[in-house]
Formats: sequence, structure tokens, C-alpha cells
Amino acid sequence: KVKMELGNLVNLETLENFSTKHGRVSDLQGMTRLRTLSIYITDERCTMETLSSSLSKLRDLENLRIYDSCPTNGEEGLVLECANLKQLDLSIYMPRFPSGQHVPSGLTILSLRHCCLEEDPMPILEKLLHLKKVCLGESSFCGKRMVCSSSGFPQLQELELQELEEWVVEEGSMPLLHTLKMGYCENLKELPNGLRFLTSLKDVTLGSKWEERVFKGGEDYYKIQHVPSVQFHLSFHSSSSESEL
Repeated sequence: KVKMELGNLVNLETLENFSTKHGRVSDLQGMTRLRTLSIYITDERCTMETLSSSLSKLRDLENLRIYDSCPTNGEEGLVLECANLKQLDLSIYMPRFPSGQHVPSGLTILSLRHCCLEEDPMPILEKLLHLKKVCLGESSFCGKRMVCSSSGFPQLQELELQELEEWVVEEGSMPLLHTLKMGYCENLKELPNGLRFLTSLKDVTLGSKWEERVFKGGEDYYKIQHVPSVQFHLSFHSSSSESEL
């Protein structure tokens, strides 16, 4: 099939739902004014190396979303050299998160899904000084232990997590966090003791398995007794019912 020729759109600032089935990734290189871009990888011949090379030319890019429907078994991840990137949404196979120097330092919002990260990404993410919202969704992290260390995430306000087995929150971490959502975490044995240090926390959403444990008198009650609003859900995408502690 003949693919669309988009290389002459040099003044374009927004390109959404770009599909590698109908367009060439190399055409993106000439769109140097792009600020918003969403890409759907539907062609197995499109590698992360090729995509990284094209994105490196987009110096003004601020919002980027990539969805890969053809994940490979390779371990080559995405390299981002977009210095002005503010919002990043990735749904790609990426078992190793890019090292610190390859992550845009100005990121404010980050969402990851289906990355299958093998190592805890928090040591890298918590050093991003402007990060305000992080969502680690379905199959984003396939490891067992996640640690938010003291002095990490100085500006983080919202955090959404799924599928954790062990989570450690050290005192001094996430001082501005006001919203916490924990999705499907059936293998998580206990809530982090460090939640009691998150004094800015206003809203917490948990799975229904925690309901008895966080009510007054429950073994985890002391960890979130300072939180004004706690909600429980049957599944992460279902409606929540708020309960008073």
C-alpha cells in the first residue's frame, strides 16, 4: 500500500493519531515545529531506534504519546532527546527505562503502560525535579520491589500505581503528594509504613481488599488516618465508593 507523504508539513504544530501503517516515521524529521504528537506503531518494521532518530529532530516537542501494537522481544528502548518535553505517555515494550541523561529533565507528567520494566524506575524518576504526576499502569513494572527514597519527587502531586508486590516509602519522599491511586495490587502484602509521613495527602483510592485493614482499629489504620478522603474500588476502572474512616 502507498503511504501518505507528510514530509512537507514543515509548519505543523499538532499531529495526532499518526499511524506507521499509513505514514513514514522518517517524515517526522521535517516537522520541526511539532509541539504535540501521538503515534500508533502498527508496523513491525518500525524499530525504536528508527523512531528515536526521528524524534531527536523535534526540539520543540512538548507532548508525546506512543502506543506500540507490535511489541518486539528486543531490549532496545526508546531514547528521548526532546529537551522541551513536558508530557510523556508510553505504551510500549521497554524492559529497561532510559538512563537519567536520556530522560527529559523538564517532564511534568509521565504515564507508562505495558513497558514490562524489569528494574525499579523510581531511582531515575524521583530525580526529575519538575515531575507533578506519574501513572504506572498495567504491566508497566514487572519487578517486585519499588522504593521511593527520602528527598525524592520534590514536586510530585499525583501518583497512580498498579501490580506492586512490595513498595517502600521513605520519610521525606514526595512532600507535596496529595492524590494516591493504587489499582490492582493483589500481591502487595501491606501498605507502606511511610504513607504516614505524607502529610499533604488528601485523597487515597485503594482496592477493596484493604477496606478492613484501614478502617479504625485495622492494622494499617495508623498509616492513613490523617487522610481526609479514602475510597475503595472493586476494579481499577470501576466507580469508587467513598467510606469514612
